[in-house]
Amino acid sequence: MQTLIPHRSGLMSPAGVADAYAWPDDDQPFVRALMVATADGAARSPKGLSGGISSAGDRLVFGTVRGLSDVILVGAQTVRSEQYGPQRERPELAARREQAGQAPTPRIAIVTRSGELDVDAPLFTESQQAPLIFAPRNLPEAVRARLDEVAEVVTFADDTVPLPSVVEHLSRLQLHRIVCEGGPSLLGEIASCGLLNEVCLTVTPLLAGGSYPGQATIPRILAGPALPEAPQDVELVHILEDGGTLFLRYALR
Repeated sequence: MQTLIPHRSGLMSPAGVADAYAWPDDDQPFVRALMVATADGAARSPKGLSGGISSAGDRLVFGTVRGLSDVILVGAQTVRSEQYGPQRERPELAARREQAGQAPTPRIAIVTRSGELDVDAPLFTESQQAPLIFAPRNLPEAVRARLDEVAEVVTFADDTVPLPSVVEHLSRLQLHRIVCEGGPSLLGEIASCGLLNEVCLTVTPLLAGGSYPGQATIPRILAGPALPEAPQDVELVHILEDGGTLFLRYALR
């Protein structure tokens, strides 16, 4: 992996990648989108998974950004489809996390409106820290009781999950470095609420075409509501490259 912008560099070590994705060192909430897309904008493979359009370099960046975060914020549909597991300690990042006063692993925070999650999955049974679940207050009593056994459940309004309240709650827990891994609907809603600070986008040298069999549309990295002032300006922070895959980091203005 090498840097193309702001200046060309030689091959980067994993430590150099970690330096390139350093988080702000303050106590203000900072939300990063961490997504992958094909060269023509598809956010998933024909099987509906992001892993099918990933690469070794993408997995390094992905693991580094989330490995240095305080919390991984993700929608329930993505948890189900991508079969999220518990976070494991990464020895190569342990010193950085300790210096930043972080727990050995980031916490998982899930946004769900239905509460339909597999509580017997390793994500819940093997995580070092109990996952956070943000859900509406009107979850069925049996669903809420099942989730309470394996996670810390936080509820807000009766039938929705207001994302500004989610970010505020995470910040109160000292979970300021927030990486959002989607899916596209959750990420689109976060952007439309003005909560997004950065977009870390991997662009893979693949083409998806117009549609996948059985899918009406191929999702982009943002879906759902339009941005209040679209198109919105972003500032390019860097471009890394590895085997034709580009790693773009944009800051929202």
